[in-house]
Amino acid sequence: MTDLHRVLSMWDSGIAAEVYDPLAGLAHLDIQPPDREFLLNHIGEYDVYLATLHMPIDRQIVERGAQGRLRLVYTASTGLDHLDLEALAEFGIELRCTKTEYDLLDNITATAELACALMLAAARKIPAANQAACRGHWARDVYRGMQLSGKTLGVLGVGRLGRMMVQCGRGLRMNVIGCDPQPLRPLADLEYLDFDAFAARADVISIHIHLGPETEQFINAERLRAMKDGVILVNTSRGRIIDETALVDAIHSGKVGGLGADVIDGEWRDDLVDHPLIALSREHDNVVIVPHLGGVTVESQTVSHKFVVDRLAEILRTW
Repeated sequence: MTDLHRVLSMWDSGIAAEVYDPLAGLAHLDIQPPDREFLLNHIGEYDVYLATLHMPIDRQIVERGAQGRLRLVYTASTGLDHLDLEALAEFGIELRCTKTEYDLLDNITATAELACALMLAAARKIPAANQAACRGHWARDVYRGMQLSGKTLGVLGVGRLGRMMVQCGRGLRMNVIGCDPQPLRPLADLEYLDFDAFAARADVISIHIHLGPETEQFINAERLRAMKDGVILVNTSRGRIIDETALVDAIHSGKVGGLGADVIDGEWRDDLVDHPLIALSREHDNVVIVPHLGGVTVESQTVSHKFVVDRLAEILRTW
């Protein structure tokens, strides 16, 4: 056993055990719940860390790994804001993810499905109406919502997930427009607009751009002002794409008429109950927030984690 590579996984406990089968005979696998203290004390004992989205990996953890035997961090995700990319590069630890694994990702629809669900939930105030019904309060008129058919859906970022959202919108008989400065594969039958024209027409804006230096707080106070009054925002990308202080103000004023969010800025903080958007969701029936569920389905997690383990097994055979 001492001759085998050592792999630490902090993936979700619900991942099917057989996903790890390809590592048999190649690695000693240690599965642990997400725990920062464990990582700090033991990360250097492993060659590979299978990263969880539940906990960020900062410079201190990376440095501890580099002082030991850590060679590779592999995340079964497209977003990387849970990892200190600068530190990983500085200490020469390889990073792998699924961001460019297009054949895999084209078959994973879970995040786009959730974006559609959040759009419906915010437009129809479904969570608040459900809670009222559970209390025996059958107040239909209190939870009057907005019909989406005939409205305009603006898809911000028409990549893999954005293209799926275009299909969802059309399935609901919405008019769909796009905004994407650098579309990889432009849809011939989709109207693309610059942001101001796009914002002025969209009744709903669904965000599908990647987080990077150029997109951090892309949705700021100025861009919020360019939107239609009462617009519904849906964000299944990353929280830092939105200036949340400006968003809270826009919701209070009614400029933003609804929010469906799978992500928030600072989702790893210990006082989430006091997060401004979560606090706001307790006051506004049209603000719907879920805990980063985009890729969390049995099917999507099984496929993506199996893909990563298969690739890791190939890597380990070359070491």
